[in-house]
Amino acid sequence: MTANLLITIDTEEEGLWGGQYRTTGNTVENVCAGVGRFQELCDRYQIPPTYVIDAPVVTDADCVDLLRKIQDDGRGEIGTHVHPWCNPPQDSYWDKQTSFLCNLPEKLQREKIVWLTDEIEKQFGRRPTSFRAGRYGLDIVGARILRELGYTVDSSVIPFSNWSSEGGPNFEYAPHTPYFVGDRGLCERCETGSLLEVPVSVGFNRPDFQRAQSIRNFAMLPWLRRMRSVGILDRLGIVRRIKFSPEQARAQDMKQLIDAYLAGGAPVMVMLFHSTSLVAGQSPYVKTAERLEEFFADLAEVFEYCLTQRGMVPATLSGFAEQYTQSPSMATT
Repeated sequence: MTANLLITIDTEEEGLWGGQYRTTGNTVENVCAGVGRFQELCDRYQIPPTYVIDAPVVTDADCVDLLRKIQDDGRGEIGTHVHPWCNPPQDSYWDKQTSFLCNLPEKLQREKIVWLTDEIEKQFGRRPTSFRAGRYGLDIVGARILRELGYTVDSSVIPFSNWSSEGGPNFEYAPHTPYFVGDRGLCERCETGSLLEVPVSVGFNRPDFQRAQSIRNFAMLPWLRRMRSVGILDRLGIVRRIKFSPEQARAQDMKQLIDAYLAGGAPVMVMLFHSTSLVAGQSPYVKTAERLEEFFADLAEVFEYCLTQRGMVPATLSGFAEQYTQSPSMATT
């Protein structure tokens, strides 16, 4: 089985990392400043990235012109990325809990998703079919809305991650390979359906991911947390969590994660990062020009490894979902 490589970019406004969620006055200079160089790298490897865009991006003419050309040339896909605080219809107050789409009333969730879906269709001439919730805040209610609106694929699930302390989702034991979403819960695997969940690729430096997560959870018990046990596990390489993102892992670790996924028969690897990391000084992951060069070097090294050494095939989120739906044999547990 040949595995696919999916590169997804949360394409969004600046100024989010301090926890300040502004309803208006957001800027998106990072998009035009950083996407060009990144897209050139993708073009070199014939990788069509998926840009999931939010309200400040879709309402900026320069961003739309840049991204629409990429879409129209067949060099990438435009998907949907709802940031509740700046996505119409807007309320006057937002906090950490209400910044998760899943914590909003169903009516408001629907109105926000519908608004952005319609606006993307208006600006790009195509109705989006791929989705990722801002702050990964999707639940079964939002998934049902996506199905009703014709979305075929979501990538909001971040396995082995938990934001419940902030009022967000708990994905600690979510599947790490694709599955159809039914009506029981966002993290419940179904064999068939109209909405495919393609989780962002997260795992560990050991093959049994679920056991590794259990070990880390044990290390996070209060009496062990005081001894910084999780950090010790990471530094010693006993159980190190790896996210398929150049923001949080270097090339060598990402290649180790790729090997673990493919050894387990995974049909796809999903990389995630933010558009603000494509320029220096706009995200906590890429603070300097030197770090930006490392970021791009890691991307190139991972692209080369995936395509040349591991024989993976690049795809967009929607392209993968279409292929997966037509080929049930791609499924894996």
